Amino acid sequence: MADKAITRSQLQRSLLVNALTKPLTVLVAAAVAVAGIALGALWLIAVALVVYAVLAALTFFDADEAERVGKRVYGESAKRVEPPKQADLSKLAPPIGQQLAGARAEEARIRTSVQEADLPFEEVTAEVDSLVRAMESIAIRAQRVYDYLSAHDPRPVQARLSQLDQSKTEGELAKALREQLAAYEKLSAQLERFYEEMEHITASLSTVGAQVVSMSAAGEGESGQRELAGQVRDLREQVNALSDGMREAYASQPDTP
Repeated sequence: MADKAITRSQLQRSLLVNALTKPLTVLVAAAVAVAGIALGALWLIAVALVVYAVLAALTFFDADEAERVGKRVYGESAKRVEPPKQADLSKLAPPIGQQLAGARAEEARIRTSVQEADLPFEEVTAEVDSLVRAMESIAIRAQRVYDYLSAHDPRPVQARLSQLDQSKTEGELAKALREQLAAYEKLSAQLERFYEEMEHITASLSTVGAQVVSMSAAGEGESGQRELAGQVRDLREQVNALSDGMREAYASQPDTP
């Protein structure tokens, strides 16, 4: 099973662990503490704690350290993550397949731009890979929603409710029919949101590709890459939020597995 993609919080935890366990930080603080014990100057132990905290903070906010840890974390993740299972475009409804095909095309353009660039873009590439994996997954879920909505016509339910309203009958049947319609409308809204978000994310991927080319031409450093990777990471978080909403809406249907 493939591991989950690296999140912002996981990267921050790695930076924190690195800062707290940096050999220089630990050794300097330990030396001060040992000196305090040996000399009987216990106040040096408090100094050692302050020194440890200051050195750890300096390491945590050091740009070079952040770059080194980021490369290590993303490199390890890339080694253990299996290639994603791609959705079969031929089995997807046209509006879903077209969106996913567009995202794949933009990913391919970004890969080509990275290969031709003079700068390393490992972090950006890793984030784009994770984003497209998330889009593959949500496209499959969107197809389930599309199939459900195609197989369920709300008009008979609406007509039956109209009959009950005319007869002024408001029993358990009417309540159940209203809940069924509400769930159907919620699912329809989630599918429409999927279309809009996928279009937005595909357009954003096109912008990322243009930024990679621009950064390469300008010879920008690692700081620009981290900012660009952060933008892609934000897009992935949007996809994950959309996936959660779609899963919740689908599960609320009375006859879904």
